Amino acid sequence: MGRKLRAALIGFGGMGHCHAANYQGQKDVKLVAICDKNPQVFEKGVAELNFGRTGFTDVSGYNLYRSYRELVAKEKFDILDICLPCPLHARYAIRAMEDGYDVLTEKPMARSLAQVDRMIAASKATGRKLMTAQVVRFMPQYRYVADALREEKFGKLLRLSARRNAGMPSREWYRDCRQSGGALLDLHLHDIDFAQSILGVPETVLCQGITRESGGIDDLMASWFFGNGPIVNIESSWCRGGFDATLAAICENGTYEIIGQKVLIHSRDGKTETLDFAKEKSGYFREIEYFARCVLDGTEPEFCSLESVRRSMQVAFAEDRSARSCKKTRVRA
Repeated sequence: MGRKLRAALIGFGGMGHCHAANYQGQKDVKLVAICDKNPQVFEKGVAELNFGRTGFTDVSGYNLYRSYRELVAKEKFDILDICLPCPLHARYAIRAMEDGYDVLTEKPMARSLAQVDRMIAASKATGRKLMTAQVVRFMPQYRYVADALREEKFGKLLRLSARRNAGMPSREWYRDCRQSGGALLDLHLHDIDFAQSILGVPETVLCQGITRESGGIDDLMASWFFGNGPIVNIESSWCRGGFDATLAAICENGTYEIIGQKVLIHSRDGKTETLDFAKEKSGYFREIEYFARCVLDGTEPEFCSLESVRRSMQVAFAEDRSARSCKKTRVRA
């Protein structure tokens, strides 16, 4: 048996609980420590997110810390898993890489492109691995559709339509768009990243949205425009009663639909095949598994590369400018 990596997790809110639960059963990495400044979060084994309850984590099996400084002083580990609020991602990712750790950080990568670029520069300067946990890329139902579209099994993609709606997150920092970026940068970014990973960066975007609670764009519909590409429409909201996520990819000779954990494959001859991925490993499990394997192998996480995630952030910020100006907007580098 080869070496097993040791991971420490910082930020034990909803996503921290979710990540911690998905270290259970990992072959190449084990979670050894959890860090959060609020000791009350350690009293609950599960947390509520806008898509439901996280998996259960018994924290009695881990060393618990109140600060990053205490964590690095007392704990031996290889990977820092960052599940802090978005404005803290860049600060702690850069600090950890400079301290000699490889870093997996929750999305969004950072709150600005300038911060994104500092993170990328730090990874190159230190030689440490860095990956943003863009989980939808790793979800088996989305991965199936992405591969099918790249291989053009049903011919050319004509239209991509995605929807991801939920209620307002309960944590207070989400309600300040200067921190969270609103639904656009938090929730909507999932489908931006999935579409961009397949299609690349559009030339221009048109985003129509409303501000309700965060001061950011909390309910929106975005359209992407390519020189010679498919129609792309993506809807997202923090103003709904419950979580709902679907996708439709309409191609020349058939259509793929994602509904929950199922993929419905409609061919033009009227036949429908249903694939159910409910028993597959979750996207959260797979992203941790993938990053740990990259660290052990000494390879770059090309499936979710820094440059690709940066392109998704470019599109997100262009959509935000479009929504605020009510104009079609060019995607800037």
